[in-house]
Amino acid sequence: MEKLGAGDLAGLVDMSLEALRVHKEEINAMNVFPVPDGDTGTNMLLTMQAVRDAVKATNHDSMKDLCQAISRASLMGARGNSGVVLSQILKGMTEVLGECDAVDVEAMSRALSRGSEVAYRAVMKPVEGTILTVVREAAEEGERIKGESASLRDWFTGVVIKAREALDHTPELLPVLKEAGVVDAGGRGLLAIFEGFLAYLSGEELQVIEEEVIQAGLPGSAEVEDYRYEAQFMLHCKDSRAERLREVLNTLGGSVLVVGGDKLYRVHVHTDELGKVIEEASAAGRLTDVEITDLKLQVEELAAPRTGVEEKPIGVVAVAVGEGIKEILRSMGVDLIVDGGQSMNPSTAEMLYAIDSLPQDMVLLIPNNKNIIPAAEQTRELTTKEVTVIPAVSIAEGFAAMVAFDSRGDLDSNRERMTEALRGVKTGAVTVAVRDSKMKRRKIKKGEYIGLYRGEIVSASQDVVEAATELLERMVEEDDEIASVIIGDEAGGQDHGRIVDFLEDKGLEVEVIDGGQPVYHYIFGVE
Repeated sequence: MEKLGAGDLAGLVDMSLEALRVHKEEINAMNVFPVPDGDTGTNMLLTMQAVRDAVKATNHDSMKDLCQAISRASLMGARGNSGVVLSQILKGMTEVLGECDAVDVEAMSRALSRGSEVAYRAVMKPVEGTILTVVREAAEEGERIKGESASLRDWFTGVVIKAREALDHTPELLPVLKEAGVVDAGGRGLLAIFEGFLAYLSGEELQVIEEEVIQAGLPGSAEVEDYRYEAQFMLHCKDSRAERLREVLNTLGGSVLVVGGDKLYRVHVHTDELGKVIEEASAAGRLTDVEITDLKLQVEELAAPRTGVEEKPIGVVAVAVGEGIKEILRSMGVDLIVDGGQSMNPSTAEMLYAIDSLPQDMVLLIPNNKNIIPAAEQTRELTTKEVTVIPAVSIAEGFAAMVAFDSRGDLDSNRERMTEALRGVKTGAVTVAVRDSKMKRRKIKKGEYIGLYRGEIVSASQDVVEAATELLERMVEEDDEIASVIIGDEAGGQDHGRIVDFLEDKGLEVEVIDGGQPVYHYIFGVE
């Protein structure tokens, strides 16, 4: 194939999306340490999903229209640091391709070089050994071999080979990768996209090569582990204010990206000063599509609202995962559940959809996760309904809040009652470590059960009950009276009996709940 038309560009997008879907879990696993919360593969997949959806809705007769749709959709749909950098690579490429009636080797080489330039310019502190290195070296190779390549397939073959070499070299450029024995996750995602392009041009099936992975690198910036929060949002503002905000954010955190134009920008930052970031951004313009992630927990949940609502004065929306947990919440009076999992936080738009689906004008919103609260608060500014966010940071707190819920009370009285109830609950959880590691002089082996409490690993054992009881020793205090044991879908059938015995021996009244949640074998609530 010597030249590509607009329809072929759509084919490249489809195949690159499929390649990311095939490799998503491999890429995610690269940046998991040690709790299973990796998201680079998911973020890049969601970014390309937005691009594919836009391509499907655009006329394939016009290369210019298609390229504009790709650029805008990648900006609007970008998730995470890796997704934003990917959007800038696509922006640069489509700037060149959009001027072509048909794309040949020369045009594609210029496009990839432009994509590399735009991506580097977008990152305030470019770090080698990341996705940036992979795209730059691939683009440089493309320029070198463009005169030798008879077809786009031959040219992309050389580009893919070089991208793979660059990816393999990332541990030599970024010490954290070498220490973990892995390559960069964002770079691996970009290689998957290039492999998808090549598969389309070759008319062949994607080749799936299973690779053992441990921990990911840091896509685009080496600062990601230094900060507590990741904030990303769309900003509608004057161009001059966006540039000013970029300068301010650089003083408040790292991995700063402010990309876009024409009064619409995608903003991304890692920070310890979340409140200040939101305050400065709100002063610059209007925020939409706000997502906040606690990088220490890195819990992301995907929402899917449900219907079928009983009418009453106050509606209740909760975020939850696990069929048992959801059933209990419904029985306690929750009207709609934003269905979550350990892969992505629900967006403000998804929670807003649930709120607006209710017939009530007054709504209580229970996030049940610390990461979700900022996005939940954002819904209050985007609806005409009166929304009160109950700041539950765990499902155990959510249960306690719903026990205190009075369907006949007003929003203010319910907020006071429910907030007071959830503040009396301590939450811990047991999951599985996905790699060998150390935490505060404690050696943790891959496959061991680990106990999490207040954002830290406090226990580790080959035996799930031992990990759980060591965790509970940290949680239970002399004046505690009640404990909830929420059983996950991977918990052993007999193990929880020993845990219940342990708690009862401490004089606690124990409630056992078959939650069915993924990832966490057990979630504990103590009050």
